[in-house]
Amino acid sequence: MKNLALVGIQWGDEGKAKIIDHLAETSDVVVRFQGGNNAGHTIVVGNEKTVLHLIPSGVLHKNTINVVGNGVVFDMGVFLHERDSLIAKGVDVGPSRLKVSEICHVILPLHQLLDRARETSKTKIGTTGRGIGPTYSDKAARLGLRIGELAYPEKIRPTLKTWYDEKCVHLKNLGHEEIPSFDDLFNQALAHFKKVEPHLVDTSRFLHDLDRKGKRILFEGAQGTLLDIDYGTYPFVTSSNTSAGFAACGSGLSSSQIGYVLGLTKAYTTRVGSGPFPTECQGADEETGKLIAKKGNEFGSTTGRARRCGWLDLVALKRAVELNGVHGLALSKLDVLSGIKTIKLATHYEIDGKRTQDFPNFWIHEPKAIYEEVEGWPEFPGTQKESDLPSAARQFIQRLEEYTGVKVAMISTGAKRDEMIVRDSKLLHKS
Repeated sequence: MKNLALVGIQWGDEGKAKIIDHLAETSDVVVRFQGGNNAGHTIVVGNEKTVLHLIPSGVLHKNTINVVGNGVVFDMGVFLHERDSLIAKGVDVGPSRLKVSEICHVILPLHQLLDRARETSKTKIGTTGRGIGPTYSDKAARLGLRIGELAYPEKIRPTLKTWYDEKCVHLKNLGHEEIPSFDDLFNQALAHFKKVEPHLVDTSRFLHDLDRKGKRILFEGAQGTLLDIDYGTYPFVTSSNTSAGFAACGSGLSSSQIGYVLGLTKAYTTRVGSGPFPTECQGADEETGKLIAKKGNEFGSTTGRARRCGWLDLVALKRAVELNGVHGLALSKLDVLSGIKTIKLATHYEIDGKRTQDFPNFWIHEPKAIYEEVEGWPEFPGTQKESDLPSAARQFIQRLEEYTGVKVAMISTGAKRDEMIVRDSKLLHKS
């Protein structure tokens, strides 16, 4: 179990930062391999909260090297603001321990304008408006700017000017008239680049070298499997592949080097923004949903938006386990369900009058969730001992394992860092 990938296996917001914080203690390298600053990871150390959007969550551990992989779309301004905020807290984020792939695609201000303009002119998908989708679109269309190219400003200026002119036409067609000048955009990019440049490396070669030396690499995903551009609830998804397989593509290592896959799920389900949500607490369960949201502090760390809350969806979870090749599960926020008399687990969907355990590829008709009810449990203190859990909570975990066919390896029992049960000690030890 040398290398390890942590991926969310719901619609994101599963609490990855806390798990990463534990895993990073015995990791030499933490790699962020996809997404952009549309995802936020909140780390709590003592009474101090740190929210990270681009910089990997292992940065608070002094002995880790942190790598932003090529699969990430990169906002230089956000990176610099985040880096400087960490410096102000006394965190070492120098180039020796914070690396950025020189082939990351750059998010530019026009990407953000397009993102917001499109959201108001078509079906709302709940984008954060941070330019993630348009940047990935340009990457796929072979129109994108890779950050290392900014080292050659006179070479790229004509190409970027053509790109700028085309984007201006698109923006005006969408009714957006206030557009920054090309010179302002270009000069700002160059100014940011000069500050980011010391962090740039060929991260693929860098990681291969560390892997050959036996260093332990931890891959950090953003968002969750149900937001995957291919396998999520399309089109209400993010713009990248969020599954464990993309850890290879987004870092430059091979798939055989990923190692153990740890899939993270809450004890319930949430999603932000629009899109299908079969187990959302509505109707008679609406008040329970509000209770879960309040106890779980379900507000986005990036946008502050309230998250929609619902019961644990085992149908979706089993699909995510299969897609990621999950070896073990991490379960977060078990404590949030405490005090609820009866807890529901979605074990089937009903689609067009037919019952199924298959998560659909198409969402023409949203499925009706079919539930199994289990006994709730009383409040319990955050703990590191499984024996402290109420018997009904242990039965809930056992049912989750039975349905998915995967053992639960870690259990978060409270908001504090040390409120964690580790059932597989190999996760926190180097091989």
